[in-house]
Amino acid sequence: MSKPKTVRLTQPIAWDGKTVIDVQVRRPKVKDLRAMERDNDATATQIDQGVAMAALLTELPIEVIDEMDAVDFAAVSEVIAGFLPPGPAPATGAVS
Repeated sequence: MSKPKTVRLTQPIAWDGKTVIDVQVRRPKVKDLRAMERDNDATATQIDQGVAMAALLTELPIEVIDEMDAVDFAAVSEVIAGFLPPGPAPATGAVS
């Protein structure tokens, strides 16, 4: 089993009487992906989905992720994306 990856925040977050400096991001499991799909409502944006996934995989409340600097959120999102397989190649319309 792989270890969680650590993201050092450029802008620490004050939360619950502590300062969050490092965030541990664990690999997603199928049950995490299913939970995201199940909890997704029609009005959720891609950002909403990213925040929910980051909260799930860092075990931090959504309120803490909401306070995260955009650069730090992008870094956490990149780590999460790195855990996932690449999507299918876009269709070009070309006949092979």
